[in-house]
Amino acid sequence: MAHIADAAGRRVAVLVSGADVLGLDVELPARSGQRAAALAPFALEEQLAADIESQHFAVGRVRSDGRTAVAVVTRALLEEWLAQLAESGIQPDLLCADTALLPRVPGHTVTLLEGDTLSVVRGDEHDAPLSIAAPAGGFAGAIAIACGAELATTHLLFHATPLEWQRRSAEIEAARPLLASLKVQLLSSGALPWLGTQLQSAAPVNLLQGAYARRQSLTAGWARWRLAASLAGGLLLLHLASQGYQLWRLGRTSKELDVAIATLAGPQWSEGSGSIRARLEQRLQVARSQSGSSGLLPALQVLAQAMDGVPGARVEALNFHDGALQLKLRAADAQSLDRINRTLRAAGWRADLVSGGAAGDAYEGNIQLRGGAS
Repeated sequence: MAHIADAAGRRVAVLVSGADVLGLDVELPARSGQRAAALAPFALEEQLAADIESQHFAVGRVRSDGRTAVAVVTRALLEEWLAQLAESGIQPDLLCADTALLPRVPGHTVTLLEGDTLSVVRGDEHDAPLSIAAPAGGFAGAIAIACGAELATTHLLFHATPLEWQRRSAEIEAARPLLASLKVQLLSSGALPWLGTQLQSAAPVNLLQGAYARRQSLTAGWARWRLAASLAGGLLLLHLASQGYQLWRLGRTSKELDVAIATLAGPQWSEGSGSIRARLEQRLQVARSQSGSSGLLPALQVLAQAMDGVPGARVEALNFHDGALQLKLRAADAQSLDRINRTLRAAGWRADLVSGGAAGDAYEGNIQLRGGAS
């Protein structure tokens, strides 16, 4: 019961005897997709002695030669297995033949002896795994059936538990001369852990297909994705909150900019309809169209260029009237303001530093800027 409790909340793989599952392959139409399971029974009907209606067909991957692996099991037996698992509280995600997990080793034939059953798989992916009866004294005969005419050239990798080896070692060693080579590997922990390590690489055919596919309830599905959904919801709320904060900041910055524009523009712009920014933009456009190279915009451009060379300098106030730009600038010292003034003159503007004085740890000065040579 402890093992059953350990299966709760985990993906469960159940192995059944390969003797009860027939491994075949079939050539199906290209790109048959989901129709492969419906086509397989009719493609294999002639190879089966039993009525196909009583059989369950599960399709696997398409091999390199274009043929599709198919596992066939009696419906009654499959339903009996599932009923027994349900009684034990086990819902398997994978139900496959144990022979499907035998590793394929190129150039070798891999075998597993469990009781009187010998499971065999060759290195070639085109050869389906086999389960052959190998009672005491029948090992050599079982190997001969599995390998056929290639027995003498077969390199055999034999696996068994220490107990099985102790019981059958004499007859297994007696078969060594029949083979090209024989290598024995004892499974001290048993066959099941060894087969379990092959789950990722073996890609076995899952018998739980069609009407026997495991049905996931909505609750179970939600339990699996609940954490991811919660994280996604949290990220969405965080994104919306961030966007809302950005919009709030933009709105506040816009209001602060309007206040700053009103302060710089002077009291004559405080009255009138519409925002000061819109009226200033309209006046700037008119001034630009009328003033040519000596208007407000050219004056602002040359001022910006002159101030780029004086780190820390900034405009405290400006006023444009009758073609003259009145500036109140703040800089680190008087030499910085004089440098701005000389740069404006060098650019072909009439710039006059009309006043200046210390202001705390800085220096403020008033410059009158007009177009035309100085």
